[in-house]
Order: sequence, then structure tokens, then C-alpha cells
Amino acid sequence: MTLTEARDFLRSELLAVATAVVPGQKAVVTDDPGPINPGALFDGRGPATVCSITVETGEPTASDPAWAVAAAAAVLQSRGWRAEVEPVEDTHHRLAASRDGFEITVHAWTTDWRLTFTGETPPLPGSGE
Repeated sequence: MTLTEARDFLRSELLAVATAVVPGQKAVVTDDPGPINPGALFDGRGPATVCSITVETGEPTASDPAWAVAAAAAVLQSRGWRAEVEPVEDTHHRLAASRDGFEITVHAWTTDWRLTFTGETPPLPGSGE
């Protein structure tokens, strides 16, 4: 899989899960800076490159972040991801999911109606695409 294919797959998964969890709202990509080289000078010479993408959605009238995070876990699992809801800390609800080296985290807070879906591709060669 090329880095472009990995990025496209991750982006489509994040948008699909966000849309399935909150079908009445449009999921929005809020951060997609493109490929980065962790530990390198961001010039493509690093040994591996990742893409990190953030999508947000939510329902302003919803008041149960625990339900939203559990729903996200169920949708991810139905799409072949291993998803685990983490213990609640203060008002922060979250889950961690993985699949074939891809990672997704979902965050929700009791004090905020937004759901944040953040994903990262597995490290892939940064050149030669």
C-alpha cells in the first residue's frame, strides 16, 4: 500500500464512522496536514512517513458522550477494527481502535457536544510514490 492509498483509506474510514455515529450531521475534516516524518526534518528524507487526520462531528442536542463513544466502537468493530472503550477520566470519554497498523482514537466530553475522530496511518516509506 502506498502512503497515498493509506491516507485515502484512513480518511474514508474516519468520515464513514463519524457519519454512521451521527447520521444527521455532516462530518468535517478539521486537520489533514499531509505526510509527516516523525523524528525527521519534515523534508521527506526520514525512514518512514505517517499521515494523521482529524474529523469532527456531533449533535448539539445530544447529551450522552458515553453512548456516542460506544456507538463509534460498534461501528468500527463492524468495519473490521479492534476497538476498546477506555475508562472515563473526569468528563473525557474515549476509545482506541486499530487495524493493520492504522490507529484511531475517538474523544467525547460531557461538557462538549462534539465527537473527535483522530487517525494515523502505519509508518510507510516516504519516497518513491
